[in-house]
Amino acid sequence: MSEKTTIIAVAWVLSLVSTLAIVFIVPILLPTQVTTEKIADSAIITAKLADGSVTSAKILDGTITATDLADGSIISVKVVDGAVTTAKIADGAVTGAKIAESAVVTTKLADGSVTSAKILDGAITAVDLADNAIVTAKIANGAVTTDKIADGAVVTIKLADDSVTSAKILDGSIMAVDLADGSVITAKIADGAVTTAKIADGAVTTEKIADDAIVTIKLADGAVTSAKILDGAITAADLATGSVTTIKIADGAVTTTKIADYAVTNLKLAANAIPFNSTYRIDLVSKTTTSWEDIPGMSVTITLNRKSTLLIMFSTQCAISAADESIAWGALVDTTPALPGGLYSQPPGEVNYWSSFSYTFYSPDVSAGQYTVYIRWSVSGGTGYVMSRTLFVIALPA
Repeated sequence: MSEKTTIIAVAWVLSLVSTLAIVFIVPILLPTQVTTEKIADSAIITAKLADGSVTSAKILDGTITATDLADGSIISVKVVDGAVTTAKIADGAVTGAKIAESAVVTTKLADGSVTSAKILDGAITAVDLADNAIVTAKIANGAVTTDKIADGAVVTIKLADDSVTSAKILDGSIMAVDLADGSVITAKIADGAVTTAKIADGAVTTEKIADDAIVTIKLADGAVTSAKILDGAITAADLATGSVTTIKIADGAVTTTKIADYAVTNLKLAANAIPFNSTYRIDLVSKTTTSWEDIPGMSVTITLNRKSTLLIMFSTQCAISAADESIAWGALVDTTPALPGGLYSQPPGEVNYWSSFSYTFYSPDVSAGQYTVYIRWSVSGGTGYVMSRTLFVIALPA
């Protein structure tokens, strides 16, 4: 409502009050005047009311409506302090001139009513901003310069993924604790950067060593133990000349096929390496019976460690008394006749004429054990004689 309208309204109210005063008060004061009863209903029209005669008391509370008020009749003094409520003010009626300086306090501003255009450029200072009021969307791109960032304010969560480039990292500032477990992959390690000191003891496992990477110079003397050598992996070319000494050869490991032809010389044979036994006699012995008998002194005992073939070599001086008679010879291994069995010879038929007899008997596939070998003889007739005689038994592997 304008000031003019307020004044008019107030004047009208005063006029009405004066008129009512004349109508109702004067008759009381002047009994001789016209009383209320004398006045017909609706008889007091505007023209009958003196200016200012209708006082406040003459106006029925709540009876003055908007149409009763002259435009501009309600002036400031007529309005009770606080009487002009929000509903009484027309939309858009409060202009800048109607608002006293500093009259618009915080509570008078609707939330969100102060737009950018209403704020004087540069007028908002730090104290005007509530804590945490500057959200991301309010900050212009590139507006947060180095000077605006407090020391230590950029924590991990503020950094975008991949935002910290190599140029942003101070040389030598990344420590072991800064690196995530497993973060240093192959591509990040410079060639030759992993020195001995960088490798933990025991860290180089089989999978970490490239095939053929371990050359001779990388092996410490004595480092290759038996357990490290694959069974059957050492070939003849790997052995140095003369490196296979006696102690390196397992008992029984040198088989026949491993021995070069003619490599076993006399010096290579240990004493009694080939089982044998021998005996001899030089006394004169005679025999006249046709039954088989052992020749005195012509027996030996031999021990075999394995299956063998026995070679039984016998030789003797012999004679017989009758020219037409003969001497039979044979050999026994324990009780088993040696091959080829009994043999006959016919020495000269005179005692004074000695001859020699020599033969080699053999017994194949004789099992390991101890045996006694005998030489036997018999005569077909007359008297047989032996004198200087030898027996030699040798065992060859079967």
